[in-house]
Amino acid sequence: MQQRFVPTSLLLAGGQGSRLGGRDKGLMPYAGKPVAAHLSHLLRNLGGELLISCNRNQATYEPWADRLVSDVAPDFPGPLAGIMAGLQACRSSHLLVLPCDMPRVDLALLQGLLAQAEAAPERPCMVRAGERWQPLLCVIPRALLPQLEAAWQQGQRSPLRWLLAQQARVLDLSADDPRLHNGNSPQDWETR
Repeated sequence: MQQRFVPTSLLLAGGQGSRLGGRDKGLMPYAGKPVAAHLSHLLRNLGGELLISCNRNQATYEPWADRLVSDVAPDFPGPLAGIMAGLQACRSSHLLVLPCDMPRVDLALLQGLLAQAEAAPERPCMVRAGERWQPLLCVIPRALLPQLEAAWQQGQRSPLRWLLAQQARVLDLSADDPRLHNGNSPQDWETR
């Protein structure tokens, strides 16, 4: 696939891990190594700069990223804060966002998302699996940073609501696409 743009990639690993008893999701083991290491390797195949959004364990994450970013507000305000920090640090025209709890995402899925985003580069693009939105797997034009900052100041904290308000394009996948498996509980990671 010949891309018109090479995005900056952002791996979201800044959460509290509340569903994992406080464990850092990005450091959960997957295929014999921390999931952030696995996904960072995958994102490197896209060729752009790699950012990791993390609010703790920075020394552990540092070797896998070109730069680390942290939430714009304290106390783990949610993934939209990590996305905003990523857009603020982004040096390319677009930011590809991938959450650290989707270890089965593959290069073909990311390339499909980028191709969909390229069709209308002024709009964001996100994934939908059947009827379920996956707003944390998305591509956002850097030019939308002022709109995101304004929405944040007005109290917006939902990535989905913000992306829909920006008329996001959609990459539709089947409801049972195994690449979108979400590791949210300890059992999800124990079976890897």
